[in-house]
Amino acid sequence: MERLRYILKKGVYKLHYDFNESRCELLILLDHRVEPMHVHDFDELVVIFGGSALHVIDDEEYPVVRGDVFVVRGNHHHTFKNLDNLNVANFLFRRDYFETLKKEFANLPGFKALFVDEPRYRKNQKFKSKLHLSSSQLQEVIHLLNAINDEQADTLPGYNEAKERIFEFLIIKICRDYSKEQKPNSKSLLRISKAIDFMENNYETQISISILSQKTSMSESNFRFCFKKITGLSPIDFLIKLRIEKAIDLMANNVTLNVTGVSSLIGFKDSAYFSKKFKEIIGISPLAYFKKQRAMGEYSRPR
Repeated sequence: MERLRYILKKGVYKLHYDFNESRCELLILLDHRVEPMHVHDFDELVVIFGGSALHVIDDEEYPVVRGDVFVVRGNHHHTFKNLDNLNVANFLFRRDYFETLKKEFANLPGFKALFVDEPRYRKNQKFKSKLHLSSSQLQEVIHLLNAINDEQADTLPGYNEAKERIFEFLIIKICRDYSKEQKPNSKSLLRISKAIDFMENNYETQISISILSQKTSMSESNFRFCFKKITGLSPIDFLIKLRIEKAIDLMANNVTLNVTGVSSLIGFKDSAYFSKKFKEIIGISPLAYFKKQRAMGEYSRPR
């Protein structure tokens, strides 16, 4: 625990963990104590294996009990309160490691829903899409956590690699459990997550509600309803926002492009419509954004 410390900076507690050569670390916290609201630059997988509490994240509070499993993205302010014999396993993992995991488990059912979309849309879902393990499922997870803890304690040659392999097996295990969830909110998130994933990987193509609803095995009306309930946006508004975000990336990395070129690359047939939506979302026109990027590039060029 000496590698874990709180740093108070500009009125915000930042939790720092020294990973050293490791990309992930397991902390077993028995009879967990109250911590200050904090943020950190790593993410964590949380397994509640005893007791209960209120999980406070940003401006919301959610009850958690034994068997609950969820991911906390480090850029959110969070803590626990009203702790009652709370026993927690916190698996901390670096952001660069998570990017590797996202690629490795891109096709694993439940991964994107549990690790990406549930944290992203938690407030809309009121934490009702989290994973809750049965007693037998939890015992299997605890067995893997104990194996990771043993590797950390023994520090035998290759223990970091062994720890990562067990953690990755743990991910497969809980994603399988999540993909079997029967709670309506979890089932809806799993389905909508497929549509989000499709849009993120095919945003430059022509995408219809019909295509998206087929991906989720839902009727078009039910798909529209569930999508907006989870994301807060209609499917079309979500796709437009996604395309504008991709446009920002393109414009930041290639100042030789023009507005028409960018709009066609991200899936807009009409550059005027692209400019209108860009200004609605970003606050300035794409042409003004281009000029700003070019001015910054000129300013930073060596002289």
